Amino acid sequence: MLYALDAAERERVAALRAEGRFFWLDVSLSETSREDLVDALGIHERALGALRSTRDGRASRAFHADGESVVFALRCYLELGPGDEQAGYRLRPMEVQVLVTSAYLLTLHDERVSLPAVLAPDLPPGRSKGYVVYSVLDAMLATTSAALDEVELRLDTLVAAWTEGGDGSVPRATLRRAGARLATMRRWVRNEQPIFERVGLETGALRDFGPIEEPYYDRLEDDANRLLTAIDAAANAMAMVLDLQLNERAYVVSVVATIFVPLTFITGFFGMNFGWMVDQVDSPVAFWLLGFLVPVATAALCWRLLVRPFLSGDR
Repeated sequence: MLYALDAAERERVAALRAEGRFFWLDVSLSETSREDLVDALGIHERALGALRSTRDGRASRAFHADGESVVFALRCYLELGPGDEQAGYRLRPMEVQVLVTSAYLLTLHDERVSLPAVLAPDLPPGRSKGYVVYSVLDAMLATTSAALDEVELRLDTLVAAWTEGGDGSVPRATLRRAGARLATMRRWVRNEQPIFERVGLETGALRDFGPIEEPYYDRLEDDANRLLTAIDAAANAMAMVLDLQLNERAYVVSVVATIFVPLTFITGFFGMNFGWMVDQVDSPVAFWLLGFLVPVATAALCWRLLVRPFLSGDR
């Protein structure tokens, strides 16, 4: 596993290529130019053209295979640096361009970060080239699962705070951020599904790779499908939280309406200028009795007979 492409790493790359040993090179495009990559690795022109910029929105949908190289894009989630927390989330997405040849595995990205150090995939000695590629891709997919766990924990914390006597509401801004994160994550995983379906077949056709005996890439496809199902489940859970919050607000409105409907009826009734009523309300005592005591007594009676049994679950 190699990171960057300085003078020392160039010598190691040249030595490994001369020995015919398969290696993984991770490069940050903010530190290394494409010309340096071509000089050190001898990247084919067709493969170089398929390596789009990670800022290109179409890169995540691109897949190139020409029998000598396989190029595609994936996204992984990395930990933020100190003071870079985004909306309370610890992990941030990063797009990675992947180039697989019979001699090496190359990962490209804009950020100055070492993927071998961050992902730390399990690469025991003596395993096949296909297993090395599978382990790296599996480690990248695992970071998406970790990011989903972070969103789910955030939702669980909100629901727990709400049900344990909070203010009866879930912050809408937090829910919007969680919904946007889930939607983006789902779109990326959906775009990666056909990549995992093809990458095993195309890498197996590379020279010196040979047939892949173990169903490594089938596991990646299954993991992506399970991850997509988990994202949908998290989105449904968030929708359920929104529905419960909306139902509680509608319930409060119904309770208030239950109290004020009889009061409105009484005030409307006594607001009419009946002759008897005008004749009877001829003193301050009658005014306070008919204008205030009767409505308050009616509201208390409605609360005792209707609202309180409903709140306690008796009705």
